[in-house]
Amino acid sequence: MLFCDLGFGKIFHGAGMQMTNNGTGVYYKPGMELNANSQVICDVGFHFDNSIQSTSEFEVEKKNRSVFLNIFAGYRYELFRQMIAGVFRPVLILQGGGAADIYSFSWKEIIGDWILIYATGAGFQFYNGRNLNEILLKINRNASTEWDMALQLSVYWK
Repeated sequence: MLFCDLGFGKIFHGAGMQMTNNGTGVYYKPGMELNANSQVICDVGFHFDNSIQSTSEFEVEKKNRSVFLNIFAGYRYELFRQMIAGVFRPVLILQGGGAADIYSFSWKEIIGDWILIYATGAGFQFYNGRNLNEILLKINRNASTEWDMALQLSVYWK
């Protein structure tokens, strides 16, 4: 996506922060407009998992903090062209991609251990000067865990 920036003038850039019940993530969010109401978006960044402590009758187990490399591609649709509630415009989002623990990468295991993740969400966007701001509530799902709710705050510029 970074190399496409040189050839396509319609690519916009963004930065986002995502908070979940098990950690926080920081993302670079490039995208490309398909038409007036829809865009193809990408999220590339790191998710920092909280350390988990489990207690039983026999032992206390403390797991280390994990850092995941996340790469998502998705589709974002703006519901109304006109902003119906003051400066706010509702949006829907569908994403799919993968995540890998950065500690799984090594010289022998270059590709790491990836898991498939898909997400759907809804929120609203508004302009603050020339920058487009977005607040989303997303539901993330992967094969190894339950559903995960996330609040994502993003800002886009051209």
